[in-house]
Amino acid sequence: MKKTVNRCIKLLSLLLAVGISLGVLQEFILCNSDHNRERVKGFYLEEDNSIDVVFIGASEAYSDFAPGYAYDNYGFTSYLYATQSSSILTCKYQLKEVLKTQKPKLIVIELNSAVYGSDVRVVKEANVRHYIDNIPLSSDKFEFVHNYAPTDEWEYMFPILKYHEVWKNIPENTGLMGTIIADRLRGSNFLKGIKNETKVYTPKQKLMNDALKNKNTKAPLTKLSENTLRDLLSFCKANNLDNVVFARFPHAVVKKTVSRFSRSNTVAEIVSEYGYDYLNFEKNYLQAGINLTKDFFNMDHLNIYGQRKFTDFFSKLLTQRYGLKKSRLSPELKKSWEASAKYYNAYYRYSDSLIKRGIDVELDEGIINNEEFKKYLTS
Repeated sequence: MKKTVNRCIKLLSLLLAVGISLGVLQEFILCNSDHNRERVKGFYLEEDNSIDVVFIGASEAYSDFAPGYAYDNYGFTSYLYATQSSSILTCKYQLKEVLKTQKPKLIVIELNSAVYGSDVRVVKEANVRHYIDNIPLSSDKFEFVHNYAPTDEWEYMFPILKYHEVWKNIPENTGLMGTIIADRLRGSNFLKGIKNETKVYTPKQKLMNDALKNKNTKAPLTKLSENTLRDLLSFCKANNLDNVVFARFPHAVVKKTVSRFSRSNTVAEIVSEYGYDYLNFEKNYLQAGINLTKDFFNMDHLNIYGQRKFTDFFSKLLTQRYGLKKSRLSPELKKSWEASAKYYNAYYRYSDSLIKRGIDVELDEGIINNEEFKKYLTS
């Protein structure tokens, strides 16, 4: 009997060791280690019920708004819970995840993902994986995966099955992996999800924003996009979520993107049916002081100059229209957010220097390991 018990203990210990090892490998090594992972994982490090404003959406969210700057100048906390080329399919699940750990005063959902011109982008695996790979196991994750990829459920639930050969690229990924590990040890990240590019967009096509700003021409959404958007809005109504605001962040509109502009007008109409605000800054970019030829790094994303202008404008709007007030934080959290403000200010100065030197690079949370950046942090 004693031998049997010992064998069972050894077996259970072995299984536990294997499970822990696989968990570590999946979390830090055999994974798609990129800025999306760092951003999503970083959200779960935030103290429960400590974030005043959560941004959900695609790259427009994490390029156009600066949480550290907003805290430094307006006193509220925020986080960019967004992923690259986000799919409208994941929005409701993003919202559910946010509500599991936070009680935000406002949730801003940027709906670029609703105006894609074809369902190919809506269901594209990479767009979905940028988000779904990086969230914790839960019944909601299982529900999404079961509906989205019923034949590959195990691979989506346990991404190590997808990325088990990533070890070959470990040398290329060590920088961001180190950042993610450092975030875990510290208990937060500094930039709260920002990713931007040190470039000033020079339009090569005629810009059409001014000609379109008073136009309300509409174009249909894809059937899948409209159905999914309505499902999201119905979820908000059914759960009495009166703290959700929908938006379209600034874009430089050219001839080939007019159709997106028209679909955005359709989104505005649908959102209003459910009684929610739709803030269209593609039309009203001038209110934010955005310069189309100086404040973008490409036609869809603001650079650091536009980002700062938009953060100023949007922060004022949130405080004036929606009554957002300064956060009441514990001494520990206040210290953490003051550090975020310090890192953002260094990020801005460093980015400005690179732009002026004509050096075009993408900058995200991994910047904290950059030796040149550290000089701006201490200056």
